Amino acid sequence: MDRIGLALLVCLLWACNAKDRKTDTKPEQTTPGKTTDAAPVALNGRFAASQLPYQLTDTALLNNKDTASLPAVEVKPLVPDTTLQKIFGKTSGIRYTPLVKMGEKNKETYYLLKAGSGNKKAALLVVFDKTGNYGATLPFLVPDENASTSQVSLIDKSYAITKSITQRSASEVTGEGKEVLSYDAREKRFSLIMTDLLNDNPAVLVNPLDTFPKSNRLAGDYYLNKKNLVAVRDGRHPNQILVYIHTENSEGDCKGELKGEFLLTSTTTAVYRQGGDPCILSLTFAGNSVSIHEESGCGNYRGLDCPLGGKFTRKKEEKPKEPTKSTKRPKQAQ
Repeated sequence: MDRIGLALLVCLLWACNAKDRKTDTKPEQTTPGKTTDAAPVALNGRFAASQLPYQLTDTALLNNKDTASLPAVEVKPLVPDTTLQKIFGKTSGIRYTPLVKMGEKNKETYYLLKAGSGNKKAALLVVFDKTGNYGATLPFLVPDENASTSQVSLIDKSYAITKSITQRSASEVTGEGKEVLSYDAREKRFSLIMTDLLNDNPAVLVNPLDTFPKSNRLAGDYYLNKKNLVAVRDGRHPNQILVYIHTENSEGDCKGELKGEFLLTSTTTAVYRQGGDPCILSLTFAGNSVSIHEESGCGNYRGLDCPLGGKFTRKKEEKPKEPTKSTKRPKQAQ
């Protein structure tokens, strides 16, 4: 009888150990699209890091022979169907290849990947925030079928994206076009900052804050000229204002640009100062004008020897015209 009891006890202990071993080998449950280091599963570890500025030409993209691929099932949710339809005329049967990634610790990470189907190729820029949440996708470079044009897309040190196109006849340049965009983390989208269409009128500066609320008494659009703007809008808190600054000389070869939250330090002054960013920039408001003063470390937001500065005048808001009242007396009923 004791032998039977001992045998049953051994069997019970073996079964418990087997259960523990099964539990220990079960894979850890993770949130789809994330890993413990806050990078998306489909992209993490597959991209070579690149320093800024980074440039890609249409020729380099078309000649890229990388054979590494990304799982389409993981990438497809990151690229809107409307984007794929516009580029490829379809949303399936597209191969994705990793190119490079760019980013800084505790800031957004930008992944550049190649999408291809048949002879059609495109470079797509996908951005994630510092916690690994998806932000937005931008068609970074889409080669055209015009043999007379060449395209270059660039990401500078301030993460502004410049997409340029040049048209040539033999060795002579006959036209140039440009778009400048930046990622708006609060809105989770890429905003067009400036556009200069190929073979069109001179560059038109686009205000990315144009539709934002402006109930603050300092809010408005302040201009030095058509290519130099300080746009002020309501901040997230009463002691903040949201500001977009674009400065540019007449030749267009000396530019500066910054967008961010400024802290109101008085009724007439505001300062840009962010943790981890050496740039300190102040604004001084007086009547219908605002003056910019670069205090230190704003080189990432402008060209060399192109300080952010100047005095800008507020553009007068145009009030909607009231309908004119007719002066004619109505006819009396007969």
